[in-house]
Amino acid sequence: MELRHIRYFLAVAETLNFSRAGERLHVAQSALSKQIRALEQELGGQLFHRTTTKVSLTEMGHYFQEQTRRILIQCDIAVTGAQQLAKGSVGTLRVGCDWRLVGLPIAAAARKMTTLHPRLSVSFVERPVTEHLGAIRAREIDLGFSAPMFLGAADDLELQRVCAVRIKVLLPDHHRLASRPQIELKELKNERWLTLAPQSMPGGRVVMSQILQFTPKYGTATESLPGIVAHVIAGHGVGLIPDWGNGRAEPGTVMVETDCTPLEVFAVSSKESPSPLIPAYLEALRGALKARRV
Repeated sequence: MELRHIRYFLAVAETLNFSRAGERLHVAQSALSKQIRALEQELGGQLFHRTTTKVSLTEMGHYFQEQTRRILIQCDIAVTGAQQLAKGSVGTLRVGCDWRLVGLPIAAAARKMTTLHPRLSVSFVERPVTEHLGAIRAREIDLGFSAPMFLGAADDLELQRVCAVRIKVLLPDHHRLASRPQIELKELKNERWLTLAPQSMPGGRVVMSQILQFTPKYGTATESLPGIVAHVIAGHGVGLIPDWGNGRAEPGTVMVETDCTPLEVFAVSSKESPSPLIPAYLEALRGALKARRV
């Protein structure tokens, strides 16, 4: 049984006239009669009483009419919902989030998007930023974030540049270079560099070496950015920190400009099955970043 058979039956059931039903459906009366007979044969009973002057529903026909109307209503709802999803006018976007992206206004972008589009929603899925690509490929999230050093082979992924973040050096306020407006990173070659522990940022030391353009002397490895800040205040070393344009240095520290190339941040999604909600979200995200001038 196909949906068209149900539509044929309902047209006849509503008009109780094969000729008028055929006109409504743009189907020849003889073809329509043949399809109804085939449907009755499949169901094992008569749907209509037929005479030379009158067509009426049997008891089975009344029951079948009631049930198939519900089927068509649900089908129409499904089609409309699918079309709205395809247009990005309804649905939920799953966005990867991580404390390492604390400066990226992903929550503010969600609020802005859902304010403009009340039928959309955003669900945040916590994943380390280093796992966003795998989560996209596993279809656990629709949108994640990454930087060039984490991308690797990404031919199957859609990359959209979100922003470029300046990398500053975090110094204790009593450091000999703390009053400088800008520092060349090579001037800090002999400093102890504080990093995130491998479990917090896999490959973090490799990334730092790439940014610094030299192999640094490593100091304490901490679990979080606040841990790095605490060690800087204590004079245990210096650290690199992204400037998202929304914060100031903690008391006891200074953030100083460097000659480091800004770090590009990309929004990442699947090329094969991208969510149609992504453009609306990225528009809101870029708006939030523009307000911060990142």
